[in-house]
Amino acid sequence: MSRGQLAILPTPEGRTAERRIVNLAARLREPGASIFDAEVMNLSTDGFMATVPNALEAGTIVWLRLPGLEPQNSRVVWCEDGKAGFQFTNPIHPATIDLLVQTNRKAPPKRHFGPQG
Repeated sequence: MSRGQLAILPTPEGRTAERRIVNLAARLREPGASIFDAEVMNLSTDGFMATVPNALEAGTIVWLRLPGLEPQNSRVVWCEDGKAGFQFTNPIHPATIDLLVQTNRKAPPKRHFGPQG
């Protein structure tokens, strides 16, 4: 994989969109409940996977808030071991996914691979 490209997870059977591996700070909120922080680990036009501090029940509706994007309504598909998979109620446009990935990309830390010289 060349610099500037992101890994794309293969599409397993039954999944309709490729998922992009990301590391995005997000907030989730169940209707009428408090907001909690989450980390979106992968993202597609149809859904996402995130780390979550609380166990969520499959079928629960939550709002996803990512920087620069209006809150997105989604449904919990599964939840296990501090991670959960979600499906968007309305798919996100692929250009929006690209924009989120580009604007939230972190530069690699300096001297990441030891002393330079």
